[in-house]
Amino acid sequence: MKIIISIGILCCACLQGIAANFYVAASGNNSNTGASIKSPFLTIQKAADLATAGDTVFVMNGTYKSVSGPLLNITKSGKADKYIVFKSYPGHTPKLTASGNVWNTVAINGSYILFEGFEMEGNNANLTYEGAMAVYNEHLNGGKNYSGYAAFNTNAITIGGPKAESKFPHHIVVRNCIVHDFPGGGISAIQTDYVTIENNVVFNNAWYMMYAGSGISILTPFNSDQVTGYKNIIRNNIVSGNKTTVPWIQLKRLSDGNGIIIDVNQHAYNNQDSPAATAKEAYTGRTLVENNVSFNNGGSGIHSFKADHVDIINNTAYHNGTVMNYPDIFTNQCQDVNIINNIMYARDGGLCNSKPKNTTEVYANNVYFNGQVGHKGENDIEADPQFVKPSTDHNLADFKLKKSSPAVNHGSGVKGFFSVKDILGTVRPKETAPDCGAYEQTF
Repeated sequence: MKIIISIGILCCACLQGIAANFYVAASGNNSNTGASIKSPFLTIQKAADLATAGDTVFVMNGTYKSVSGPLLNITKSGKADKYIVFKSYPGHTPKLTASGNVWNTVAINGSYILFEGFEMEGNNANLTYEGAMAVYNEHLNGGKNYSGYAAFNTNAITIGGPKAESKFPHHIVVRNCIVHDFPGGGISAIQTDYVTIENNVVFNNAWYMMYAGSGISILTPFNSDQVTGYKNIIRNNIVSGNKTTVPWIQLKRLSDGNGIIIDVNQHAYNNQDSPAATAKEAYTGRTLVENNVSFNNGGSGIHSFKADHVDIINNTAYHNGTVMNYPDIFTNQCQDVNIINNIMYARDGGLCNSKPKNTTEVYANNVYFNGQVGHKGENDIEADPQFVKPSTDHNLADFKLKKSSPAVNHGSGVKGFFSVKDILGTVRPKETAPDCGAYEQTF
């Protein structure tokens, strides 16, 4: 009787689609069931191959490494109310690493995916500029040793991909990750829609790649629908030390290496599976970039290039443009962009911002200091923002505001043009008006 009851319950659970949990451990075995912490899989990929809509993959302590091909390639999709979740097991700090013939450490090509709570470390420490330039020159002269080139171009997290191989994923969330020291890009989304990248620490990436990467980037999104509100969100990230030192193979010169870039959305790519999209239409959605701290990057702290409908609100940018001499916040050939309540503290001899090319780029209530100001909007000021401890060292820097800072209460309080919570979750405003920058002053 007990066996009959158990089978009945199991069948009922399957019919109702009850979500499953899978477990992965560095000491696991792919012959295990993966259904408990006592019987975990060895690889995250094994769990990913089995997970379906609503399932969660918990990854326990250990270092998970790939030296050939992706460590994790997510191809299955969840559903709107049942994301497939990949996350660290509570209280654990798993590390994902890659070196050698690996182009993308984690590739996300499914939709309705949540990826959170991982440290990801690249192989910069074992690579050299001389080696990267040798690879660049070989390829420039017709070489096609792509398995060898991968070592100097390994990306951390790639969502989607170039047009020929893209699965056009949408509704992806990457959060609470530490991503550092990858020779390629940090977190990138290419030909995607509805992407949220939040609460991550992303540093020292893109150093040796020949494809002009950045710390966080969204490139050529597509329309999975015709919604005109926020579809892409980059918020609450700390981004530093990302730069390029090797020329972009396409232009044969240095480019990018930004902390954050919203890149080319004026002509969206066509998704053959989406009747809402056409080959030449522009991207309809808005992009929100808020509460990020972006400092000491080779390109801009925040860069919008040929990207329309972007709101850059309550960010702190410090000492950027170390390689490219780009402004701390840079809008280039854009329309319908709002740059409001930010702090731009340039490096010595650097640029705070640039002069907009049209009247649809709106600057207001920003604070500039220590560099050339290409344009001032309404209520913009030049003043020392008085950070608690400004530094280019991500281990030492503290970009909170002193109580006497002119950025305190200087932000716009117009609904929709200030971040309602700061990078730490503090509700704005604490006093008469929101503060500028990523932090709301609380002491």
